[in-house]
Amino acid sequence: MKSAIKHRIVTVAVTLPLFFILVFLLPHFNHLSLNIVALSASILGALEVASFFRKREIPVSRLLFPLLSATLPIVAYLEIAGVVQPAFSSFWLMTLFILVLIRGVLVKKEKDLADVLQLISSSLLVIIYPALFISYIVRLSGFENSSIIILFFLSLPIANDILAYLAGMFLGGSTRLKLPVSPNKSIVGFIAGFLSSIGVALLFNYFFPTLLLGKTSYAVLLGAVIGLLTILGDLAESALKRSAGVKDSGKLIPGRGGMLDSVDSWLLSAPVFYYFFKMIYG
Repeated sequence: MKSAIKHRIVTVAVTLPLFFILVFLLPHFNHLSLNIVALSASILGALEVASFFRKREIPVSRLLFPLLSATLPIVAYLEIAGVVQPAFSSFWLMTLFILVLIRGVLVKKEKDLADVLQLISSSLLVIIYPALFISYIVRLSGFENSSIIILFFLSLPIANDILAYLAGMFLGGSTRLKLPVSPNKSIVGFIAGFLSSIGVALLFNYFFPTLLLGKTSYAVLLGAVIGLLTILGDLAESALKRSAGVKDSGKLIPGRGGMLDSVDSWLLSAPVFYYFFKMIYG
């Protein structure tokens, strides 16, 4: 337990200053530095998803579609930079789907046809998860006051993760839900994480009243929705790992595991957070 907490503390101590530098000291060119990090996370995450399928001996592209998945955050960045039209991302996503289907057609032997359904399914997931979700984090760079909005988004899942972990570890022993996808998750941890997201949203609404148009109801609604999606994002990645028979998605970050283990709680939240601000800003 002490070792796990130590790794968490070190990770937070390194991550928070890094995000501060990327968001506030290097905001140039629509947060290009931060978006390069997002691009790297997309590639590494897609490679980890591909490894899940290989663990189960399910056919999957080892390199092609993980690399193609990285084009989704790239296209998102080109959109906010004004290089391509906003509709281009939909066109490009459809193009990637077509490429996956074409890959399924190009089998060399008749016996390989039995694997086409699995190949197409695995390739689609590698493209979408996590790159499509991360592309919405990239899109946050296109908002006015983007630095504050990005900080707001990053703070929600980080606070959720930390409070849920601490509450679950020290107070949640008797409230373990014993979910098949994540047996150690507890009701206490879920509640602590959920409430922390609402609390963070209220704090941002207080210190930056124009951010959510000064409406407390918006802060509570956004915090509650993101709090729930943060939890579900973590559970979704846990389900993928357990299906693959692995504890961690990789060994990239000591004490955390792979890239997916570090960004899983952000993924489902990112599109909802983006569209929330898109709607209130018109």
